[in-house]
Amino acid sequence: MTGANSEQLRAAIQELANALQGAVGLAALVRQQRQTAADDALALDAAITRGVAALKRLQPSGDTAGEQR
Repeated sequence: MTGANSEQLRAAIQELANALQGAVGLAALVRQQRQTAADDALALDAAITRGVAALKRLQPSGDTAGEQR
């Protein structure tokens, strides 16, 4: 391998290593965001469940929803 080819190979390997290092960082960020979104979805589900329960407690026990006044 000539000196020029050796330098090109060294530069390509360095560029590849830098690109992969960036990809690993982005993968970690995506994984963290995915976990945050899952946690937020669970919190949203719990909040909706509590809201529905509160509305049901306000509903008359005779279920007069279909009656007209």
